[in-house]
Amino acid sequence: MATVPKRAVEFAGYVLMHCANLADGNRKGELVCPFAIIEEEGERQVVEFEAGTQEEAVARGQASLDDYRDSAERWGFAREGVYQSGGKGHDVLVVTVWIDKMDVPASVIQKFGRDDGAALYMIGTPDLIIHVGDVARHVLDWDRADLIKGVMSHPRGDKWGQWQPQ
Repeated sequence: MATVPKRAVEFAGYVLMHCANLADGNRKGELVCPFAIIEEEGERQVVEFEAGTQEEAVARGQASLDDYRDSAERWGFAREGVYQSGGKGHDVLVVTVWIDKMDVPASVIQKFGRDDGAALYMIGTPDLIIHVGDVARHVLDWDRADLIKGVMSHPRGDKWGQWQPQ
């Protein structure tokens, strides 16, 4: 089983925090516009993928890896989604990352909810998966501290703690 480099997990944490911060500012029923954070020559830029539907925006965002693979050191694509488990759908934040020297991207999936006042909260711990062809495989042995290090490196990283279950 392939491993996910520590740098990729840390970058996923940074992108996850950016996505959570955007989601926190939304009202119930609003979705985060799918976006990528691309790092080239040490500089980061955010690219949003607006489209007529969320599905179109997600497809454009996922395809953007091909556009940046030759020039970017790190690419992270974030969006909201629904994770099906036990016949029930859960709202999730999904961050797919790729860094130079990775053969295939990996994704972090974090379930979340909103209270009656529409305040964001996280559910459980994030999962890490690696994409092998059309199959997504859970990575069981990874250090969540690397993800949190990336979260805390975001300018709004201090907000992460308030979204955790108490």
